[in-house]
Amino acid sequence: MPQLYDEPIRAETTAAGTPAAFHWRGSKMQVRSVLAVWQAPGEGRLYRVGVTTAGGEPGIAEIAGGTDGWRLRHLWT
Repeated sequence: MPQLYDEPIRAETTAAGTPAAFHWRGSKMQVRSVLAVWQAPGEGRLYRVGVTTAGGEPGIAEIAGGTDGWRLRHLWT
């Protein structure tokens, strides 16, 4: 079961605004692919992405982007 982090992150995005990488707790995670995107009316977007951790391990993250910045919601590694 994933842990809920709900912590702020610094995201690097493509020109279209899709996450390409993010920095969390001093480590950079590279986004390999966007697996799903959700957005409720009036809310920010929630992305489920395949990532490569700073240690080179694969993982899956859920990150939310909105008017208040980016947040890491869940991480599976």
